[in-house]
Amino acid sequence: GNRRGESSSLMNLGLIANNRGEYDEAERLHNESLDIDRERGDRRGEATSLNNLGLIANNRGDYEEAERLYNESLAIKREIGDRRGESHSLNNLGLIAINRGEDDEAERLHNESLAIKREIGDREGESGSLDNLGVTAYNRGDLDEAERLYNESLAIRRDIGNRRGESSSLMNLGLIANNRGEYDEAERLSRESVRIQNEIGIPLD
Repeated sequence: GNRRGESSSLMNLGLIANNRGEYDEAERLHNESLDIDRERGDRRGEATSLNNLGLIANNRGDYEEAERLYNESLAIKREIGDRRGESHSLNNLGLIAINRGEDDEAERLHNESLAIKREIGDREGESGSLDNLGVTAYNRGDLDEAERLYNESLAIRRDIGNRRGESSSLMNLGLIANNRGEYDEAERLSRESVRIQNEIGIPLD
């Protein structure tokens, strides 16, 4: 039979289950997909399955397990020279560090991810990394640095026409203005963010 197609179908079903919050079912499907990938010696598929299992662990709040799976996925991506995949794994590890309040580690991981995204010309990914670095700076209380990073992210998102990302960047800049007591500016930014959300008809998660 077509084992690769089977693995791919299981993976898609796993992603759907994960989005629905059915984590046990998602885990079962991704593990089945992982078994087929390993049986076929499909390293790229294996790395993807491990990453997907990491997302489930992360959604459950099991950061240690998520970190273990992301690192396993990262090692394979480096081994096969998948630069884009490597940048995604570093990004996922950086998000865990943010959740744990490990700002130095988060900054290191997101900067490493950012460097790869710039190297391969992934503009969308670059804006996401700048955003995550902005969150890290914000958490540290370095509002000037956070503002600089959010503005850099916003400029890319406007440039590539990522409206949802633009709305998110404006909301982040609004939080900074609010923190500084610049309430008129905060309101202006928040209104602009909401206006874009209404325009594109997508609620921000």
